[in-house]
Amino acid sequence: MDTMELNHGHHYLAGYEIYVDGHPFWWGHLALRIDIADPLLHDPQGVLDRLCAMAAQRHDVAASQVRLKMISRL
Repeated sequence: MDTMELNHGHHYLAGYEIYVDGHPFWWGHLALRIDIADPLLHDPQGVLDRLCAMAAQRHDVAASQVRLKMISRL
């Protein structure tokens, strides 16, 4: 990956916890890259939903069980 590729989108890093029965059960981190042309770039709630969906899929739970703890745009 060269420097030019890094300038064609926004990069995010997120930390999350998965809650089961009201208690934290799993935790992890995700990285997300959104291209400049992607309409998601202009939809903050869509970015949050995408991150929750990615974490939920990773642990085979519902997205509503994901609590985002930290999001940083790199």
